[in-house]
Amino acid sequence: MAHLSAAFCKQLAFARRSKGLTQSALAQAVGCKQSAISMLESGQPEKLAQETVEKLAKQLGVPLEIPAEPPSALPAVSGVQGYCPRAECPSNVPYTVQNELFFWPRLQSLAQGNRCVFCGELLESKCSHCGAPVGEGACCPACGTPRVANTLPPEVSAEAWASARRRDIAEMKTLLS
Repeated sequence: MAHLSAAFCKQLAFARRSKGLTQSALAQAVGCKQSAISMLESGQPEKLAQETVEKLAKQLGVPLEIPAEPPSALPAVSGVQGYCPRAECPSNVPYTVQNELFFWPRLQSLAQGNRCVFCGELLESKCSHCGAPVGEGACCPACGTPRVANTLPPEVSAEAWASARRRDIAEMKTLLS
């Protein structure tokens, strides 16, 4: 089997958690054992059949091939977009997976400037960890790093905070419409 990167394995794990699937449920859906999912997510893809890895990637909607070139070598595209890196910004909708906090950032066009239209923060147009261009999603598809960092103190319930924050964002949208 071709070498699969640790980033790819992390991406599969994140995609599974984002869909609210347990390792057992995913294994049942693709016809393998839970231990195979565990091995893959722990960075041991060579222990799985190529066919199993392909089924998992397809089931989770994760592209099987990750570019071999460093992300900075990828050509720039027109209509470049960015996201606000501030967790408190209303452009970032919080959600939790197994009480772990993530943010789904709203992409904004950089054509009109490089500041967030909601809070004025400088927009990020590349992954802060690996430099990959920004796209849809809570995490970078190349390295699996969350786009917006969780800045909550550990004693705060992520689920309760995210739920309250989503209500606040919905109220702001109502006031603005």
